[in-house]
Order: sequence, then structure tokens, then C-alpha cells
Amino acid sequence: MTRLEEVLAEAAKLVEPTEPERSRVSEVAVKLLSACRQEFLGREGVVDVTIEGSVAKDTWVRGREEVDVFVHFTPSAGRERLESTILSLGPRVIAGMGGRHWLRYASHPYVEGAVEGIRVNIVGCFKTEHGRWISAVDRTHHHTEFVRSQITPQLRRDIRLFKGFLMGCGLYGAEIRVEGFSGYLSELLVISHGGFVELLKSASKWRIPAFVDLTGKVRREDALRLFPNAALIFPDPVDPSRNVAAAVSKTRLAELILASKLFLRDPSIEYFMPEAVKPCQGEEWRGTHELFGVIFRVEERPPDILWGEIKHTMKGVSRRLVKEGFQVYRAAAAQSGDEVLLLFELSSLSLPPLELRIGPPVWMDNAIDFARKTLTREDRAAGPWVEGERLYALFRRKHVNVDELLREWIGRGEVAISRELVDSLREAEILTSRSGLIDRIRQNEGFRIFLKNFLDGAATPIRHLAKRC
Repeated sequence: MTRLEEVLAEAAKLVEPTEPERSRVSEVAVKLLSACRQEFLGREGVVDVTIEGSVAKDTWVRGREEVDVFVHFTPSAGRERLESTILSLGPRVIAGMGGRHWLRYASHPYVEGAVEGIRVNIVGCFKTEHGRWISAVDRTHHHTEFVRSQITPQLRRDIRLFKGFLMGCGLYGAEIRVEGFSGYLSELLVISHGGFVELLKSASKWRIPAFVDLTGKVRREDALRLFPNAALIFPDPVDPSRNVAAAVSKTRLAELILASKLFLRDPSIEYFMPEAVKPCQGEEWRGTHELFGVIFRVEERPPDILWGEIKHTMKGVSRRLVKEGFQVYRAAAAQSGDEVLLLFELSSLSLPPLELRIGPPVWMDNAIDFARKTLTREDRAAGPWVEGERLYALFRRKHVNVDELLREWIGRGEVAISRELVDSLREAEILTSRSGLIDRIRQNEGFRIFLKNFLDGAATPIRHLAKRC
């Protein structure tokens, strides 16, 4: 066997469910399907109840089992009846099986829970004619049927390998927090390339934007026009007007391209093993990084909605910092329980005491206004003077420290943050690595692990490479 074959054989053992695991998942799936059929069938508007997702396709990865039950409604039932029926009966089904439940929200509410240690979902959808979708999940049953029609035992193994590879590289998941590869997209990519290794060979040569079409019916030029901002375009074989890879960010795709190159060059089982990162204690790097953090509490709400707000706010703060003269090396966010941490690394935690303002050219009508206003300002330090054809002036800054500045900007509404997080940001802890940030992070183990990864800085595939150097 070649080194690649040895690694794939070893990796297959990691991702392939054991027989006891298969039996356990199958038993829960059968019980849940039976309970849902008993509870939902006969209710107004309900026409079918089915198992969907990776369990239905037998593409789930060991340790990541999840049973999805879809309750199909007629289009005439309407969204309000669908939602009320799912939210009223779904919890009853899970409770009846001895499990616990909680509500989730995507295109519409659904019920998530845990039964016998296995994650379960009860989702409502409309049974529509092909192409006449009412909600985003109406395609799911067609996705299941399509994959099952294309799959072989070898492809099933390779799909599990690819999912395990993505998990080991931190690229699996289409949620906004990750911006990576969904299970369905993973399956289609393997099917379209005829296997795991063939997919990595192709991916290692991709350029962004990348284009893959399983059906051969969509031209690249048309796809680029239809999805102009996508990093990866994969027209849904069930609905070519939809890009299955819409959630994949440019960064995540670039990391897959890099991971593919690295793995093919030097195969290692580590690419299939998510890292066990030890929490950062803070002492090992103290004084070597200038860090700025914002810690605030959030109420429970749909993860994709919350993370959309978090990322919007993080980018808004970064833009304001740059505008004011700070050099932002990088920024990242983490959530642990009901706390969120926005973390920034800067070249300096403070600005110079004086700020240079560039005025208009002297020949413009507002040149006199600039000069007059400058002369009357209490914070004027020098000027205005003429250099070349423009006016210039120096002003004393009221605040120079980044934590004081951000607090002021938030209070005056001068930083672009999500409307839903404004109150949380006003009450936030705004700290730096010189004013208690590290001690605060030490209080939350999730943040300590996040800090360890942040300080290391290397993308996950590159950390795998580092272990081989």
C-alpha cells in the first residue's frame, strides 16, 4: 500500500460508524419516525412524514449522528399552520421519547432535541411540485432522493472521508459562524468528482471563484453572472437557480485549496482529527501582542441571526479603528455560553496625542471656512498652514487609548454596530492586554481556547503542516 492508501484506510476507521452505533441510530430513527407519524398524520394539512438528511442517505460521520424527521404539509395549509403544528406537537413527540427539546429558527421555526444522546430535528416543509418551492427546506426531500440515486458504497465511504477531512480542518458547516461546507455540498462534490482523492486533486488546482457543475447543463459564464459574489459556485442539481455553495466564504474555500495541496503532498491522519487545543494561560505571550477585546452578553436567539449581527459589528468596529488611524492586524469573534468576545490585534493600543487634519485646497470656496473653524477650536494645537495647495492643521486628541475611544464612539453612535447589539455594546467590558483583558479571558475556558488559536494565528491546515515539520 502507498502512504496515501494507508492514511485513507486509517481515516476510514475514524469516520465510519461502528455496528453498535449504526444500530443505536437506526433504533432512534425508527422510533422517532413512528412517533411523528402517529402524532402528525391525520392533522390538518399533513400529508407525509419522512426521514431525511445524512441518516437517510447513510452518509453520517461517526460521532456526528443526527436524525432529521420532516413533516410534509400541503401548500394550502399555509406557513402559519405549519409552524404552529410543528411547535405544538414536536416537543410532545420528543418528551414522549424521554428526550429534551429546544426551539430553533431557520427559514421557519423547527424543533431540535436530544433523544438517547442523539441529536434529533423535527422540521416542517411543504410538499410542492418540483421547482415550485415555498420554503427553503422544501427541496430537502429531493436532495435526499438525488444523492441516494447517485451514490455507491465506494462514494459513501469517500463522502465520509471528505466530511471527516473538512471537520479536521475546521471547514465543515454552512452556518454563518463557520461559513464552510454543508453536508449536502460535501456529498455533491464527492459525487461530481467520483471520489475523495479525485476531489482533492481538483480542489488543489482551483482558483477563486471556482465552478463545479454536476449536471453539465450550466455554463460557467452564466453561473458567474447569476452568482457574481460567490467564492464557489455549485448549481443545485435539484434546482439550478440555487447555488449550493452560497455559504462558503472566500477564506474557507482558500483553506480547502491549501489543505488539499498539503494533504496530497504529505498525507497524514491528523487532517481527519480535530485539534485538541489546550486553553491559553496568558503568561506565555504576555507583552508580545497588543490585544483589544470587547466582551458582552447576548440573549439566546437563532445562531445564524446572532452570528450575522456579531460579524457585522466586528467589521464595523474594525473599520472605525482603521479610519481613526489604528492599524488592525486581524480580528476574530467567539461565543461561549451567553458571552461574546470580539478580539482585535493592533499595532498599538493608543494613538499619538496630536492628529493631523488635511483641509481643502486654498482655491476652494470652503478653504476660509476650514481656516476660521480651526482657529476657533479649543483643541487646536497648530495651524492652519499651507503646504503645496492645501491647508493643514494639528489638533489635540481628547482620548488616545483605544478602549476609551471605542466607549466614546459607541455612546455617540459613531461606530457601525448591529442595531440588535447596541444595548449590549453599551454595557460591554472594553479591555486591552494592558488593562485586564487576559485576566478576564481566563475566567471563561471557551475564550481561553479561542485565544490560544488566535495567538497561534496559523490556519488549521497549516497547523497540521507544522506538526510534520
